[in-house]
This record gives sequence, structure tokens and C-alpha cells, in this order.
Amino acid sequence: MKKLHTKKRRINSKKGISMVLAIALAAVLFLSTTTFLSIAMLQQKETGTTMNSRQAYVSAKSALDIAKELLNDGKLSLPDSGSLYYVFYYIEGDPEVHVEKFNSSELALKWINNPSHASYTIIGNAYIKITKNTDGSYTMTAVGKENKYDYSGDGNTGDLSTKFDVKYNLVEKEETANLTMKQKTITSPTGNKFLMLGDQTSFSLLRSVRKTLNEGDTTFRTLQDYDTDNDNKSIIYIPKNEAGSTPLTTCFPLVFDKAVKSTSNGDSRLKFTAYDNGIYFLGNYTGSKVKSDYNSEAVDISFYTNSDAYGTALECKYLVIGGNMVCRPATGESGITLKYSGSSYNTDKGVVIYFTKDCKLMTYNNSKQITKTVEYKKGYYYINLGDNNTAVDLFSENTKKSAVKIATNSEEYKRVNSIDMYSSMVDTNGKLKDIHSAYEGNWEKGKERVYILNDNGAFNTDPNSNSYSNTPRTEFTEGWKDYYIYCSPSEMPTASGYYDMYSGKEFNYLWYNIKPMEFNGNIDMSIHSSNITLSIGPDEKETVYYNNKIKNSNGNPYFPYSFNQTILPTSDFATDSNTQKFTAEGSNIIKQINSSASFSVKPYWGETSFTLKVVNDFIVEMSDGTSYTIKADDYTDIPETGLNLFSNDAKKYFEDHSTSRVDSNSSSIKWVEDNAINTSVDSSNLDQSSSVINFKATCGGTLKDDTYKGRAIYCDFGNGSSGKDAIVTYGNNATLKADVVSIGADLLERKDGKGLKINTYSAHNESTCVVDGNPIDGSMLQITRKTTLKFNDDNANSITLSPGYYFFPGITSDFDILSKAFWENWTDSKPYYKAEKLGDGTKAYKKVTVTTKMDPVDFEGKYF
Repeated sequence: MKKLHTKKRRINSKKGISMVLAIALAAVLFLSTTTFLSIAMLQQKETGTTMNSRQAYVSAKSALDIAKELLNDGKLSLPDSGSLYYVFYYIEGDPEVHVEKFNSSELALKWINNPSHASYTIIGNAYIKITKNTDGSYTMTAVGKENKYDYSGDGNTGDLSTKFDVKYNLVEKEETANLTMKQKTITSPTGNKFLMLGDQTSFSLLRSVRKTLNEGDTTFRTLQDYDTDNDNKSIIYIPKNEAGSTPLTTCFPLVFDKAVKSTSNGDSRLKFTAYDNGIYFLGNYTGSKVKSDYNSEAVDISFYTNSDAYGTALECKYLVIGGNMVCRPATGESGITLKYSGSSYNTDKGVVIYFTKDCKLMTYNNSKQITKTVEYKKGYYYINLGDNNTAVDLFSENTKKSAVKIATNSEEYKRVNSIDMYSSMVDTNGKLKDIHSAYEGNWEKGKERVYILNDNGAFNTDPNSNSYSNTPRTEFTEGWKDYYIYCSPSEMPTASGYYDMYSGKEFNYLWYNIKPMEFNGNIDMSIHSSNITLSIGPDEKETVYYNNKIKNSNGNPYFPYSFNQTILPTSDFATDSNTQKFTAEGSNIIKQINSSASFSVKPYWGETSFTLKVVNDFIVEMSDGTSYTIKADDYTDIPETGLNLFSNDAKKYFEDHSTSRVDSNSSSIKWVEDNAINTSVDSSNLDQSSSVINFKATCGGTLKDDTYKGRAIYCDFGNGSSGKDAIVTYGNNATLKADVVSIGADLLERKDGKGLKINTYSAHNESTCVVDGNPIDGSMLQITRKTTLKFNDDNANSITLSPGYYFFPGITSDFDILSKAFWENWTDSKPYYKAEKLGDGTKAYKKVTVTTKMDPVDFEGKYF
């Protein structure tokens, strides 16, 4: 029995071991499986979390990148305080990014979750929150709709954000405008520049030239008469050809504001000579007379010859043609010959021609048929006449082929830079101003008659309402309020009486004679105008040339005067052996012989101020022996009651105000020292009111807290650098006061609240800016190169100006160009105006408003 028991135990022990082993194996398998499953589950969980986090990061960054671009493109506004919220999205088929703005996150999420927007692609599946921080910076955050960026491996948690600072500047917003602009022309007259074009109106009827040297000779040259078309009442000038080939000679410009009819005597040409100056054919004629002599194509005429004439010779430095020209020359003759006439032909080899519009030069025969036509387009042309100054036929096709069209910045144009003074002869619409010579005795196309002088050039003493003469004025003729009157008397009146002369816009009075301008009787003479120009000459010791060889048909000599500079051109007339000269002595004097005589300058009726322009120095001698000199200058602060030149008040005024006009460089007056602004210069030396100042401080510096005065001030501060190398100039509350101010600088900066003031208004007696045909009042500043004005303000702190002319309407006193408020003033309803260059109104002219623009923000490396 015992054995069986033992055997049985053995069998049971084996089964237990197997069971234990199985259980152990099962346990191991279970544990292994559980472990692997746990690891796999953990790995799967971790991978999902990372992918979601990374997707949220990618989405947030895409939304943030779009926000950065839209912000720099000016399509997102920043909150003044608190936060603003934006959603960016695409619409299928539309590549543009669309933007929605909200005032709260709830509204942004509500918009995103709106079922009607399910078809939109929400960029980043997020909204952008922009918050203004207490330190003035901004934080921009991309907030995911569901998942936040939450990857702690690099320490970043939460929605993706960036912090940034912004800087604002003012910028110009330009639009093309229908306007014209001009700047006051600054000239410094020297000897013989009497009534240069731009300082005068019409020089077409000069009568101040005496025929002989005999003191008793009271006859004077007559340069032209006038004729009318009875049907059209159009005035035509007829230059008189005195004694055959006697030229119409002057050192002034010859300006014809009516059509000219030329008639040559015998086989001699009528000759116009303007030494060192120009000849201007600016008249216009469309009446029936020329058509009947030629044909229906002879219209818009500025010049024509009489039938079968021997042509006309023009000798000048430049020629301005403002209309078609026609001629019917005698057999073998050309219409108009052209030569250079000046004192420097060794350097100037030709003539500049300016056609103010497209013009035709037409030649006719006796059958009224056109034999040739030469057409010129509007513009400037240069005709080279070679070393021998050989005359050319202006009506010839060969002359046209040799003519070179030139630009206004060319050397040929620059050598006759006064040519663009032509613009002073036209109004803002490009039409010739209402210019009248002082003895046009005819009514012209409904305009008032001007009859100050008789047709011999002497003062009219006939007491009628249209004579200006012999009647005390209590009222004036309204029709003359827009006139530009030119008066060049041949002799002074001998009869006592009143000689009230007036014109609304400008009155030019020229006495150019070999004897003084004497007031012998009880004469009360006055000039009323908004602008009065006086030229009393010739200058003391000026050389006057005349020729006594020319004889008339009876063999008697004529002695016409030819006023010219001391260097004469080489021509038959000038080098003739019988050419004589006379040195003018005492000719630039006005004398009060009778103690009761007066000669007054006054403002136009109803006005309180005016400008007196004195072209050349002249002497005033009063009957008691007192004398004084009135110097060439522009006088703008004459008492509103005017001045009688024969009075102690006038003597005191001109002695207190008269200064010689001298161009000056700032180096000679110590405004600049060692290429930098000199702040130690004495204040009295800052007043250079009569000078043209070239103020170059290439090292910049600090302006003196004072007023810099000049006739014109041309400033250049810095050397054209930029960025951290820019030369800085501090305004320091200085004022630049002149008729013309120009500035070029790297950086003009406001410091300690002190700006830079400009004052140019005193120059603008007439508007320098016309918009849509309407003249406007204001001030002008020229910027010569790219210039940055820095205001040192926490908000918009600079504006950068491009080169050009800036006109500011309504500014009639100092204006601070370093004041942010000054520039912010110009809005859509109140713009200022800018021209890249001055001219006749092109697309370069702009109306400008100022807007605030944020500088681009650099977000590189700013994510956190």
C-alpha cells in the first residue's frame, strides 16, 4: 500500500511542475503582451499629441505670417487701446486673402463657426488678436479655434505670439491736377538792361530816340505806326523803314503784341536789330485784310509783308514766333533773313528760335498761290550760322533742316536763359496779356482806348475821358483794371495840368533819352497801378551810338540813334566809318524845374499797397538843389498814400531803403565756416536783404535762432548721404526769409522743440499758383534734392520730400517745415500743390495731401 502512495505522489508532482511552468509562461506572455500593448498605446498617444501640437503651430504661424504681411501692406489697423480681432480666409476660386475685423474674440469665433461660412478656408483655423501694451508696443497672437500650440520640448506653450514696435511717418499722396505754377524770377540788373522782358510788357512802340544831337531838335524816331482792319477792328503794327536801309535798332527786346505788316522801300530790306536780345512776334491777326491780299489759308498771322516787298532782315540773339507768317517777296527775294546780333559771337554761333505753338511760314506769289510752306512744331530750335554769321532764309526748307530742336537744359538754351521770360507776357491760360502801348488811339475789339501819348510820342493834353490827361481824376475807367500799360514818352509835357496815368495790373514807364527828364511847368503827374516799373536812363557815362551816313531820297542825312553795349557786333552798320558815339551825361536824372511840379507813384484805386520796380539807378533833383539817388530794387512797403518823388518824404524813404543788388556767397558773410553753419555770426550780418545768397553748409550744423534775410536764399545742408551717415541740420527756430527759398538736405531735424521757419510771401504780389483757372494765394518753397524732415515725435516723426516746387495755399506768414502739425494740415479738402519743374501745366504738376503711414515692421526672430 505504501508504494502505491509514493508513486502517486510522484505523478502529482510532475503535473504541478507543468502547471507552474504553464502558469509562469502564461504570466510572462501576459506581462510581455501587456507591456507591448502599453508601450504601443503610450506611443500612439504621444504621437497624436505632438502632431496636433505641431499642426496647431503650423496653423498659428501661417495666420501670423499672413497678419504680418497684411499689417505691412497697410490693410490692418492697430488698436488705440485694448485689442482688435481679425479672421483671414479664402473663397474658392478667389486667390485674394479676405479680412474680417471684430471687437471681441467671441464675435470672431461666432463668425468662424457660422454655418454659412463653412465653405470658406479659414487661414490657420484661427483668429488674430492684436493688443496694444501699456508700454506702447503691440502683441499679435494667433488663437486657434480648437487646438493650441502646446509643445514643451523647446519651452513654448500656448498660442503663437509676437511682440513688436511700430513707427509712423507722414507721406505725400499725389494726384494730377490742372494747375500752373511759377516762381518769382530773381535777377540782378547791370548796365543797359532796361525793361528786359519779364520786367516790362510791350516794347513795340519805342519813341524815346532823338534823331540828332542838336539840343534844339525835338523830332524823334518813329519805330512804327498802326493800321486797322475796318471790318474786324484789328490793330496791325507797321514798322517804318526810315531812309531806306535804316534798321530798327535797339539794345532792348523788340516785342510786337499785334500782327506786324512790313514794307520795304526800294530794293532795301527793312531791318529789325536787337543787340544781345530777342525779337518777339506775339500778335495775332485773323481779319479779312490779309486773306484778301493772300488767300483763305493766311490766318492766325503774327507777321506778313506787304505785296511784292523785298523782305525783312531780323538780327537778334533769339527769336520768338507766336503765330503763322506769310510773305509775297519781290522776284529773287527771300521772305525773312535771320542773323545773329550780339556782342559775343566768338562764343555764340547762332540764333535760338522759340515757336510758342505749331506755326507755318508760307511764301506766296502774285497769283496768291503758295509756293512753299515750312512748318515748325512748338518748341525751341537752334540755328548755327557758322563762323561767318551768314544770314539764312527763315522761310527756307534748308534752314529748317539745319535747325536742331533743343531741350531747356541744353547749352544752346542756357546761353539765352532769359528767353523763357516770354512766359511773363502770357496769362495763366497761355494767352497774351492785355498789353497796351500808351498811345493806341483806337478801340480794339471792344476794349478801352489807351491814349496817354499822341502819335508823335509826346504827352496828350486834350481833356477827354480817354486821355488820362489834364483832368483831376476822381474816378477811373473800369475797363483798364486788367491792363498792362507801356509808356515811353518822346518828350515831357510843356503844358501845366494833371497827368493821371493808370493801369490795373502793371504800368511800365520808360525814359530813355540823351537829356534829363525835366518838369518845367506846374505839372502834377502820377502813376497808379498794382505794379509800377521805372526805367530812367541811359546810365551815366553809357555810350550811345548813332550813324550819320544814311541819307533819305533827297540826299539829306538822317541821324537815328542806336543804343547798344560798348562791344558791337561786326556788321556793316556798326563798323561804318561814319558811326559816331556820344557819352550820355546827366541822362539818368529827373529834374524838378518848377517847384510846384510833382511826380508820384501810387497804388491802384481801391488798393492800399503796390510794388515799385526800379530797373536802374537814377537821380532825383529838386528845385531847391536837393538831390538823392533811387537805386535799382523792388520796393514793396511804400506808404499806401504813395510818394511824390520831389519830396523830402520820398528822399528819406529811398535813402532808408535803397541798397545795391549784389549777388553774394554765404562764405563772404560768414554764414558758413569750415563748411558748417556758423552760429557765432553777428545778427546784423544775417540781414542780406538785397543779396542773392548761396548758403552751402555741407557739414550741416545748427542754425542760429534768428532770421536769415536775402532776396533769394539757396540752401544746401549735407553732402547727399543717407541712413546713419546722413548729415544732420538742426532748425533751432531759425527763419529763412526771402522772395525765393530753396533747400536741399540729408536730414533736417527738430531738436528741443525748435523747428525751421520759412517766409517767402512778400514776393507774391500776384498769385504764383493757378488751379483749374483760379489763382490762389500762398507761399512757395523749393526742395532741390531728396530731403527728410524729422519732427522728434513719439507718433509720426518724419516726412521725406522729393525734389520740386511746393506751393502752400493760404500761408501768408512764417511756416514751420519741422512742425508735424503743419504737414498734417493738408487734407483732401485742403491740399497743397507740387511741381517737379515750373512750366505750362503738365502731368508733372500735382495736388498733394498728407497721410500717416506705418513703417514696415521687421518680425524676424520675434516669435515666442
